[in-house]
Amino acid sequence: MHSPYLINPGAPKEETAEKSMVSLEHALRRGAEINALGVVMHTGSAVSGGREAGLERVRSRVLPLLERLGDDVPPVLLEPMAGQGQVLCATVDDLVTYLEALDWHPNVGVCLDTAHLFAAGHDISTVEGMRETMDRFGEVVGADRLKLIHGNDSKAPCGSNRDRHENIGLGHIGAEPFAELFRHPVTAGVPITLETPGPEGPHAEDVATLKRLRAEA
Repeated sequence: MHSPYLINPGAPKEETAEKSMVSLEHALRRGAEINALGVVMHTGSAVSGGREAGLERVRSRVLPLLERLGDDVPPVLLEPMAGQGQVLCATVDDLVTYLEALDWHPNVGVCLDTAHLFAAGHDISTVEGMRETMDRFGEVVGADRLKLIHGNDSKAPCGSNRDRHENIGLGHIGAEPFAELFRHPVTAGVPITLETPGPEGPHAEDVATLKRLRAEA
């Protein structure tokens, strides 16, 4: 399940931070009640003051919550963002410093969004580019941390820092690189969900396209 989008653990305003932590705890407890396998959280923004200060704020807020809740809740799944403004995590390597800020807590996993990765500068529009990105994730983060993938094409070009989802095969990423996503050992057993534009017709086509690519892989 996905926590509310307005959560920002790196916010400089204490009021925003307090509401964010209350909302995150509520989402985690709801996740436990429905036996969710994870609760996705956008990694947030420093808003002002720079990334280092923002990560320190994340540490001071999220780590105590994780310690207090322990194993009674599903893991928090960090979702890197498209790289706009002072976001705290966008690239695969950004995940390393974010996880370091949380002491690589055992109840923290990762949710990768292909449109976000592309917007952040990972050129996954080719099979080779997708493979290199997944290789890098396995090398610096570890396959055991990857719990979910949001499979989306992108209306915005690579490195644009713009979060604009598109239906599979109709954007700048294209369909074929998703076959490599299914083939790569880092993604073995990891569920892939869609966040592409609706309504039902395009969604059905996206599902069919991904199933075809999975079969071919």
